[in-house]
Amino acid sequence: MPDVTTPLSKSQWAAIDKRVRKVDEDRWISSRYAPAAERQALTALYALAYELARVRLAVTEETLGLIRFQWWRDALAELEAGKPAREHDVCLALAEEVAGGRLKLGALQKLVDGYQAAFEAEDRAREPEGWLALTAASVLTTHHDWAEEIRDVAPAYAALRRSETKAFGPHVKPVPKSIRPAVAHYRLRKHYSEKGEPNAVTKRLSILKAIRTGQV
Repeated sequence: MPDVTTPLSKSQWAAIDKRVRKVDEDRWISSRYAPAAERQALTALYALAYELARVRLAVTEETLGLIRFQWWRDALAELEAGKPAREHDVCLALAEEVAGGRLKLGALQKLVDGYQAAFEAEDRAREPEGWLALTAASVLTTHHDWAEEIRDVAPAYAALRRSETKAFGPHVKPVPKSIRPAVAHYRLRKHYSEKGEPNAVTKRLSILKAIRTGQV
């Protein structure tokens, strides 16, 4: 287990939460329905996903991008080796959640690999949307029997969100109640396919319905 020498303060956690809300409102809204401890783990997970996804926007050369991915890979490896977390708020957040058993380092390393592969291929369709959702679901429960549906729906949702398609994607069986806070935002496919990104109120109402019914 990593030795967390600098735990995050409440204000630092609040800053990460605010960041995730700004850059990934869909997932942020869904995560509000998770229990408090798991909600914090989801926030840390989505903050990492944002750091990885934005590499393509932050660099002008592939080599610089690869350096950033390696930085995260090394940071996670150091946690696995029991070293203190690097002085980066997301690293510190991840360290706390790993120490608490809510996030697994192997899953996070696989997330880094997935985003790097998409970056190198210059193909956002290869971003690990499915793996991100599967990792989020694993925060909430050890078994849910909805992995196949996640793999089917995640790429469709991501493509719609990027405005690369108007296709709704597959119809799937209701989401198990235990993992709805990890995937309820998939219900927004209907709005993205019809009118583009919905407003904040529509997002909240749609995700609330998904939480209540499991229909995405």
